[in-house]
Amino acid sequence: MSNVTGAEQRPKKSIVTWFRGLRPISKFRVVLFGIAVLVAPFAIYLGLDEPNQAEAGDCMAGQTVSELRTVDCADGAAQWKVLARLEGKTEADHNDAACAAHPETEASFFEDGRRFAKGFILCLGPVGE
Repeated sequence: MSNVTGAEQRPKKSIVTWFRGLRPISKFRVVLFGIAVLVAPFAIYLGLDEPNQAEAGDCMAGQTVSELRTVDCADGAAQWKVLARLEGKTEADHNDAACAAHPETEASFFEDGRRFAKGFILCLGPVGE
């Protein structure tokens, strides 16, 4: 009669042993992925989104906050022209009077500031203006 205790257990490999066993291109990909995972939260935190980079005179496309992006004014996708960028604003400032100095404003966009900074308002008008 044999003594069976279940499946044999293999010794566990450490992450270092696993990494050493990879081909050079695979090592490069793993390192590149690790860098991307570390950098992405900082890029998001710093506000490297399209509306945050928009200035007066830029053209934008998109109808929702997640779609809004900067495009070339000659691009057929351009739907809005940034008439003004009002810095140092709060959400309470984002009302009909915010862009009153720009009567051609058809829409406005508010983005809250990061950490202790106030946000900004973009006054958007038609591309042809």
